[in-house]
Amino acid sequence: MHVSLVRFFSITIALLTTAQLMAAGAAREKTTLTVEGDSLRLTIGNNAHTLDFTDKSSGTNYAIQNPTVAFARVKKAGKFFAATTAGRTDGRLVLEFAGAGVTATLRVTGAKHSVLVEVLSVTGDGVEEFVFAEVPLTLKGAEAEPFAACALALNLQTNVRELPRAASRMEASCYPRFGFAGAKVALIGCPQKDLRRVIQEVVTAAPDLPHSPIGGPWALDAEINQGSYLFNFSDLSEEKAEDWIKLARSLGLNQIDFHGGGSFRFGDCEPNPKTYPKGRASLKAVVDKLHAAGLKAGLHTYAFFIDKKCPWVTPVPDKRLARDATFTLAESLDASTNPVPVSVTEPTTNMSAITGFFVRNSATLQVDDDSSSTRARTRPRLTASPTVSVGPWARAWRRTRKTRRLTT
Repeated sequence: MHVSLVRFFSITIALLTTAQLMAAGAAREKTTLTVEGDSLRLTIGNNAHTLDFTDKSSGTNYAIQNPTVAFARVKKAGKFFAATTAGRTDGRLVLEFAGAGVTATLRVTGAKHSVLVEVLSVTGDGVEEFVFAEVPLTLKGAEAEPFAACALALNLQTNVRELPRAASRMEASCYPRFGFAGAKVALIGCPQKDLRRVIQEVVTAAPDLPHSPIGGPWALDAEINQGSYLFNFSDLSEEKAEDWIKLARSLGLNQIDFHGGGSFRFGDCEPNPKTYPKGRASLKAVVDKLHAAGLKAGLHTYAFFIDKKCPWVTPVPDKRLARDATFTLAESLDASTNPVPVSVTEPTTNMSAITGFFVRNSATLQVDDDSSSTRARTRPRLTASPTVSVGPWARAWRRTRKTRRLTT
């Protein structure tokens, strides 16, 4: 009996030891890359999934273990392909995308309160977008949570759709038009109470990231942001400056903002010639009067707003303007000073004609790839049939020429 018990326990211990070794070996096989900062740890598995995004002080892993979400994905022909395998070469993370014929190499390094991810190369044709970091989290982005995470773009090549604040997901993308190599993002993880200070540190350390000492993560500390302001939409001229100053003082306000679209042109900020006949000199004279009265002045602009009269759009649209659809002229166009119908071979049924302040949509067409003769035309009427009413046109184009809808 005694011998049997000894054998039983010996076999049990051997089996447990073997199981532990196998589990440890499996864990080592699953782990491709682990990078740490002072407050967090990021681990990528050889299946290209995020294994952990961990708060080192508490040991809590906030990464969602979702088998359908890889750390990266590429878009080709309108379809996304998730990374399928990950490996390490010379300390770099190499991702393979099965079915897409694409390989990407990333540099992933630890920083004080973040992990920095930089695109080194993308090999493979036809990549329309590269999501080079994607980490869904169990966090809700709520202020009451002890730990906070967010993605922060470190240069203008990088697109992070979320505002830099506590988030439930971190994601960063880059595009061929700006170049894949060099895109860079900081995956921040820190105690909730330190998030704004950490974002300040990350922004300060990013040489390619424009920033203002009174904006972004510093905005709450700047005295200029503590007051209230009036909107001037168009008529704050030199002659009316004193009236505006009296109004602001009577309301206890310390700033007057010149609103884009009326006071100045969206895009290049060209002053409205009706209100400021001498251009920037007239506008500066008004600003000098506000400053002399102890009031601050600001330009109120909107991201992505560009007036069609700007030189970036007319007469020759800048090649960097976004375009979201391409059509082929079904009939030739003659030069005309009146609106004319434009027939295209492709259907326009899915093209929205709704525009407005709160609608991110465009009604602007660009015809011809030749930059020397490209022109933008405003307000096409998109209908269910492949016909667009636009005009006037400054020149003629032959049938089969390409026309694209600008998304300005």
